[in-house]
Amino acid sequence: MKSGGRKNLKRAIEEDNFTIEQGQSIMQVVDLRGSNLIQVMDAKGENSLAIFPAKFQKSMWIKRGNFVVVDESGREEAVESGRKVGCVVTKVLYFEQVRVLQKSAEWPEIFKSIAVESSKQDIVSQIEEDEDSSDDDGLPPLESNTNRVNPFQMATESDSDSDS
Repeated sequence: MKSGGRKNLKRAIEEDNFTIEQGQSIMQVVDLRGSNLIQVMDAKGENSLAIFPAKFQKSMWIKRGNFVVVDESGREEAVESGRKVGCVVTKVLYFEQVRVLQKSAEWPEIFKSIAVESSKQDIVSQIEEDEDSSDDDGLPPLESNTNRVNPFQMATESDSDSDS
């Protein structure tokens, strides 16, 4: 996937026929380090730092557990030279793309169990939230604000004063 910047980014995202090229691999986001650095885990279970390019920052958002396609062509060189960052994110995978890739042979075995467990946990948590939802949510009742004078109370007090 070669895109010319933000201009063609949306068109590239909607691309259905996606294949992993030579030197690219699927990785899972482990941690967001700040600015444009993210920590990713590869198919072997090794963690490394990757750059999240500026062209993605205002149009795509990632969080822990998301899957990304990373260009790791310079990873060995970076490790040998002592640099900490060895990968560059080339594509953020969305839910539909992850589901399609899970059925293909390109999807790493280590992520198959993680994706299944996370989807089961999401379903279980949604069911529990639906069952536990109530109006009170276990909170105590709200106290009245003593800093404001209630106009309704003032009107009833003046009516009772005029009656006597």
